[in-house]
Amino acid sequence: MKHYFIHNTLFRVLAPPIYGVIVYMLILLINNDVVRINEIFVNEEVYVCIFLSYLSFESIRLLIIVSEKYLGRQTQSLKLVVQLVGGSAISVLMVLTALSLYFKYVVGFTISDTQLWIFGSVYAVTALLYTLLYFSNFYLQKENTLKLNIERQNREVLEMEMNEFKNDINPDLLYESLENLIGIMYRDVEQAEEYIDSLASAYRYVLGNRQQELVSVATELESAKTLLYLLNVRYHGQLKFQSDLEGEELDALLIPGSLMVIIESIVRNTIITGYGPFVIRCYFEDGFITFQSRLNDKLVSHPSSEMALSRLQKSYALYSDQPLIRVKAYDENYVKLPVIRMMEDVAYQ
Repeated sequence: MKHYFIHNTLFRVLAPPIYGVIVYMLILLINNDVVRINEIFVNEEVYVCIFLSYLSFESIRLLIIVSEKYLGRQTQSLKLVVQLVGGSAISVLMVLTALSLYFKYVVGFTISDTQLWIFGSVYAVTALLYTLLYFSNFYLQKENTLKLNIERQNREVLEMEMNEFKNDINPDLLYESLENLIGIMYRDVEQAEEYIDSLASAYRYVLGNRQQELVSVATELESAKTLLYLLNVRYHGQLKFQSDLEGEELDALLIPGSLMVIIESIVRNTIITGYGPFVIRCYFEDGFITFQSRLNDKLVSHPSSEMALSRLQKSYALYSDQPLIRVKAYDENYVKLPVIRMMEDVAYQ
């Protein structure tokens, strides 16, 4: 049960006495007996009106609870009709029954038809007002919930965009490159300048193509070579990249940054020793660009690169029926990237 104001304990305790006094004053006005208003706190009739208000409010609230339970999946118009008509009927029936018993057993005579009609009319209107207040609260809460959902979705989109931007920036590569640059500057100023140019080219490519959906394989290969140059400073030239792609294979399309993500993921999750070069071979096979390297996984995977690779997998699912495949077999690590070709403005694999 949602927390509407009619279920609030404070409302249930305070609203009927206030409304009961208002009803009593209204009855006095109808009967042209306003002079008795100064006796409001000592007159027994005002307490009867307060009791009748409690009875009316609680009976309508009970009907709302029952209708929400058994008509929860029905249309709001049906529930509105049921609660308006049913609430009025139950409220009038309960009030007139209690009022008749009060007059018969406490006052000692039967209540007149005029008085029954007045009380019945007042508490029929009471039921209508109570039900309308409930529905106003219902739709207000519904609208607020909708706005909160929209705000939550906007926040999630903003967080996703911020995460994507952070991943595009690749802070691990940036900090590592700056540390490498400090070491190079003490050895060779010209090499340091070349390293800065490569670092700027890598980030210019990543940030410059954020709005591009697809780029050619040839363009991606150039960015991959730049990344290998940056990483090789740390690994003392042990990283080797061999590309067997040629001809029409270079015209296939990829999501920008695909090769950089895959190569960095391979390098950061592989133990690379100084006893021999670590070769990453790239070739075309069955509609996939395949990356092959020696299998020598680290004990703990690099979280940022794995996250970037997972994001890349989800991105390719939007463009291709073929998934990004990762296979480890016979001491070899394979990553297969589906390519996208364009023919008559239609993308296919």
